[in-house]
Amino acid sequence: MDDTDKKILNELQENSNRRVSELSKTLHLPRTTVHNRTQKLEKSGVIERYKAILNMRKIGKPVTVLVNIIITSKENAYEIAERLKKRDNVEEVYVTAGQFDIVVKVRLKDNEELSEFIFGKTGLRSWPSVERTESMIVLQTLKENGVIWL
Repeated sequence: MDDTDKKILNELQENSNRRVSELSKTLHLPRTTVHNRTQKLEKSGVIERYKAILNMRKIGKPVTVLVNIIITSKENAYEIAERLKKRDNVEEVYVTAGQFDIVVKVRLKDNEELSEFIFGKTGLRSWPSVERTESMIVLQTLKENGVIWL
């Protein structure tokens, strides 16, 4: 990956919806160069996918919660992480080293939905392998889905 690839990636991180012609004008590169390099970055796996970033408030999920989970040895962290990935309100799942085994980012409509996620009939605390949870409600998001400058 050279400087030209990095410039293309930086621009795509800011707005992946732009056409090749727009990128070529912005970067002062031929369209064929931008097109070929973008395809190469996709095929090599540097660009995994493109996605829309949603305004969570406007879709009725204004509450962001980070849930830290400690598990027992009955299941390993990866098995629980796989189960968590399938839940609709789970945005991100991390298996971690340190005090907690798993950290989950959850998007919810309100605290009642958080209570259900943790304590409900199928909530985390009902899972036999979940020993303890700790929830941190996000008060303000200062950076999210931000660009990692290359």
